[in-house]
Amino acid sequence: MGKPTSTGAIRRTPGGLRETGAKPETDQTLNTSLALTETELAVRWNLSHKTLQRWRSDGIGPIFCKLGSRVVYLIRDIQNYEREISRYSTAARVAI
Repeated sequence: MGKPTSTGAIRRTPGGLRETGAKPETDQTLNTSLALTETELAVRWNLSHKTLQRWRSDGIGPIFCKLGSRVVYLIRDIQNYEREISRYSTAARVAI
């Protein structure tokens, strides 16, 4: 196959092309999932997870999905909420 690199192993793709990939557990900058957990969103926004819990209780914040006892936030809903609350100044909202 090939020698492993410092960012991950070289692997073959279905088309026979070689691709170098980082190991998911070591590369924190690459998140290809479609949803974030409460803790991941709290880290992204530099908030306490308790704040997100309170927001859910108060009916504010981004739309969330409840899967059993697990709460996740879809990336598209997070991005929509971030656009919704974006402002050019403290007096004006961004036109969507």
